[in-house]
Amino acid sequence: MTTRRATNTALLETLKDTLLRGPGQASPAVRTAAADGEGEGALGAFVQQVHAAAYQVTPEQVRELQKSHTDDVLFEVIVSAAFGAAKKRHDAGLAMLDAAWKDHA
Repeated sequence: MTTRRATNTALLETLKDTLLRGPGQASPAVRTAAADGEGEGALGAFVQQVHAAAYQVTPEQVRELQKSHTDDVLFEVIVSAAFGAAKKRHDAGLAMLDAAWKDHA
């Protein structure tokens, strides 16, 4: 019997694989780095901001990045960074639940 958690984990892995290694304008290495909260130069600093506080991203920051990156690349990097940040929080939440359940078992 497959648990809901196992099913959701498999779906997240499929999404991750598609986002980071599927076809795109940004290379898989750039998308993977963005998911990990890393990158080079201004794009790397932007990715770190998306991971830490995406709500603080400004239109001016995006316009500045548009001078050196296509909209497609920026979209893919932003989505990859957002996915990576969400996955990190998801995994931390599951770890906390596992610890709580272990303490009460």
